[in-house]
Amino acid sequence: MKLRDYRKNITLIRTAAAILLIAAPTAVYIFSDNTAAAVICLLSMLSVCVLICVQSHTDDKYIIGVVDDLSRLCDNLITLEKKEIFPENEDTMLSKLQNKILKLVRILKHKNESSLAEQENIKALVSDISHQLKTPIANLKMYTDFLKDESISEEQRKEYTEIIGNSVERLNFLSESMIKISRLEGGLINLHKELQSLNETVMISIKDVFSKAKVKNIELSYSGESIDAYHDRRWTAEAIFNLLDNAVKYSDSGTMISITVKRFGMFASVEVKDQNKPVPENERSRIFTRFYRGMNSRSSDGIGIGLYLAREIALKQGGYMNLSARDNGNTFSIILPVEK
Repeated sequence: MKLRDYRKNITLIRTAAAILLIAAPTAVYIFSDNTAAAVICLLSMLSVCVLICVQSHTDDKYIIGVVDDLSRLCDNLITLEKKEIFPENEDTMLSKLQNKILKLVRILKHKNESSLAEQENIKALVSDISHQLKTPIANLKMYTDFLKDESISEEQRKEYTEIIGNSVERLNFLSESMIKISRLEGGLINLHKELQSLNETVMISIKDVFSKAKVKNIELSYSGESIDAYHDRRWTAEAIFNLLDNAVKYSDSGTMISITVKRFGMFASVEVKDQNKPVPENERSRIFTRFYRGMNSRSSDGIGIGLYLAREIALKQGGYMNLSARDNGNTFSIILPVEK
């Protein structure tokens, strides 16, 4: 029974009861000479009293039932479960209240899951940082102790000093990368996207990696159509540089790296093609994760942050990363939307 219908019935019963209670004494007085009529009036009054008591008990029972249902509905907020207590197909206040509570449960559950995911991400980041810091810190401690030995030769002293310098550079690079990652993941960096030449952004990255490629005798080849796209020049150049830096780092001397800018539909891509060994198929889904280093890169210096940073920068701008492995090399692409 709906709440408003129940209240209507209660009102009718109470009205009838009031009328009978007023009319019964009058009827007894009128039929005082007629015993049968008087008895009937008294029985009628008694029946009304019983009816009122029954109605009052039913009223209390209904209210207790509603309160119990509301209590069970509130339990949904505590357990974050979506259990229906009242029928959804009824247009009642209780059903409407239930819909609002279930909606609140969904919101709280989503926020709770997001909070747990963020906590796990922070734990993973701290664990990764600790792991990456161990080697350079251990080297600094060990080789600093070696330098305290006055009996070592000048050649050994020079070697130890060079190792310490490399460890310091590694720590510096790692700390800068961690700052970039934490700021990106924490939303502390606001990328300012503007409609500007993507080609000019690519040229900034090529200039930054040119000297490193020249030392390894690696040729850089650039081609592509002129494209204007909405992007943050500084951070996009950082992402493209990471792709180029990776390609140069793992390429053999005398090879070539091709950079191509092209448009397809509502997107523009910057492709970096190398002539390295193709990334194994079982590693392609993990190549853009933080601190991951594939089997082909174990012999080269690096900590596995460049591709991860590039992917984060692309995602922050509504784009994505792509890897295409061929028999004669790999193509890493950063893909960005041309329009807002």
